[in-house]
Amino acid sequence: MPITDAYAHCGLRKYKPVEDLDAVMDRYGVARTVIAEHLGEYDNSYIASIVKKRPQRFAGVFLVDVDAPAAMDDITRWTKTGAFRGIRFTSATVLTHRKLWDWAAQLGLHLVISSPFPAAETAAINAFASDHEKTTLQLTHLGGPGFEKRPNIVVQISGMHKESQAPYSGLEKRIGALYDTLGPRRLVYGSNFPVMVEESIYKSEIELLRSGKLGIPEKEMGAVMNGNAVRLWFEKSSARVGSLLHGLMA
Repeated sequence: MPITDAYAHCGLRKYKPVEDLDAVMDRYGVARTVIAEHLGEYDNSYIASIVKKRPQRFAGVFLVDVDAPAAMDDITRWTKTGAFRGIRFTSATVLTHRKLWDWAAQLGLHLVISSPFPAAETAAINAFASDHEKTTLQLTHLGGPGFEKRPNIVVQISGMHKESQAPYSGLEKRIGALYDTLGPRRLVYGSNFPVMVEESIYKSEIELLRSGKLGIPEKEMGAVMNGNAVRLWFEKSSARVGSLLHGLMA
């Protein structure tokens, strides 16, 4: 079964270069990866160059400084490069910078929303998802409760290594509950590479999830570990960015 990783990192000033990500992907059968910019980095040029060289292998998610006076223009500028299908926001910014979320949705970007998800942010994210039904929101690191009713919200099965140690028996019920409430089409696998530090953890998480030992039936792994992310991030019809770029550049 091919694997598509919906959430990983690489960089020149933090984390590891793309060559390291590429190598670990090859070793463990990961065909495609979505590279999300790491927090604090607003020059997305490195990821843009990776995606443009190998768009069938990598998709990109950029980040902007939401407090910068030109934040909206920055979103437009990075979208215009054609290298990115998504933008990353912290959950708190839905309350403080809702206009930037609205603009990103208007441009056709997917939104990758970083945890945690306290009650106020959860309510605001649900309201945003209701207002922008054609925009997909991808919540990091097992998301949180309260997102069941919004079909355009998907949750990453990622970041287990931030909360526990393999084989993650304490997380099995939580992940199983996500599967029960969201179903197989609203879940995506994400490695969070290289935050786990040890390559063995990258490997073990793939094996545990694929085997059905983390609360999601083995029969659904084709969707959770590949098909859903391919549909969102790699199929030409998966994002509205391309169709909207012409209007931006006119």
